[in-house]
Amino acid sequence: MGQIILGTGKYAEKPYFVEKFYINLYSVEELCYLLVEKAEMLDPEIMQKDLVRWLDEQCGLNQLAHALYSLLNQNGSTAAFAGIILEYVNLYPAEVVARAEELIRGSEGLNPYERKKAKADYMLQNRKYYGALKQYYALLVQMTDTDKQLSSGILHNMGVAYAKLFMFRQAAERFRQAYETDGAKESLALYLASVRMYSQDKEYVAFIADHPQYHNASLQVERRIEQTAGQFEATDENRMLFTLQVFKEEGSSTAGNDAPYYHEIERLTTKLREEYREFVS
Repeated sequence: MGQIILGTGKYAEKPYFVEKFYINLYSVEELCYLLVEKAEMLDPEIMQKDLVRWLDEQCGLNQLAHALYSLLNQNGSTAAFAGIILEYVNLYPAEVVARAEELIRGSEGLNPYERKKAKADYMLQNRKYYGALKQYYALLVQMTDTDKQLSSGILHNMGVAYAKLFMFRQAAERFRQAYETDGAKESLALYLASVRMYSQDKEYVAFIADHPQYHNASLQVERRIEQTAGQFEATDENRMLFTLQVFKEEGSSTAGNDAPYYHEIERLTTKLREEYREFVS
């Protein structure tokens, strides 16, 4: 979690293990960080008497523990439980606390499948693409076919994860399944975009000709691609590619000295490899 500056209570001699997230907590500040950063994934499981006892005995927060015991006895909500802790410690601004409580309240009515999807979505948002895909696959196996909206959302997000990994054939298949499940236009657009990414130009044109029902959607996809290409011209990545080309041309014009060009290529590919390792970890 990084270095925590203690301001409330004391550092625990014995940590509190949060099984849902597989982490040990050593201070109430670390607990606050968990409540804020993983608000969308919290559920009543966090409201444990063992946690309150740990805050009381290990962190020396008797007053906070008393308030939480009272809430548990009154069958209070998860959002209220988190709110009491966050407001007591006062580690975050009021707007951050309010947002965390709002996210927790929004997830309180979720069924078990929706909660598992929220966990996978969190991994997807944090670029843990393989981990997210593993969660999505497991969830599809567990679910029934009755909830089309949830199924389509899972399939769509699986497509996103595959696309982030440049696995466009797999992405296209998931986007297609999502579109056929609920007819969402965004899934259709990303399905066509994924097909376009792994196809040669002639193959893609033939594909659209064989599927005239996709003609109008394909035109919209082309417009979005053109807009994206125009935006890319102003990015650092495009300027870097231009610089690499200059390095190569200058090297070729000076007795074949391509050293700057290959130096930059090595630097770029090293950076990309590091990012990819992070994505698949």
